[in-house]
Amino acid sequence: MLGLILWVFWFIFGAYSFWFFTHAKTFQPITLDQLALTWKLHKQQTGCKASRIHSILTKNDDAVGYTCDCGYEFIQKRLITQKARPYVQTDMHTMEKTNGFLKNLDLHYSDIKEVN
Repeated sequence: MLGLILWVFWFIFGAYSFWFFTHAKTFQPITLDQLALTWKLHKQQTGCKASRIHSILTKNDDAVGYTCDCGYEFIQKRLITQKARPYVQTDMHTMEKTNGFLKNLDLHYSDIKEVN
């Protein structure tokens, strides 16, 4: 009986390990330029009529996604086993005080309602 319990335990441990290394995800920080590009793609592909981003989603003071005024939510994630992509860190607090553009993507900082 003890041998059967051990085999079941190792099977469950192996199945969990397989799931963890193939499906477990974590947040991947995103630059504001990438965020603006994904928002524009969302608007073009879905025909979204929203005029601004409702909020920028943050994790540990890094932008990881956004919520559109239409209700669409984008969060950039990566597998735990993947190497983190390098990115340029953006100070989220100075973004609120700046009145400019995100490069050539035609997204005004005033088009962003709030930063969460």
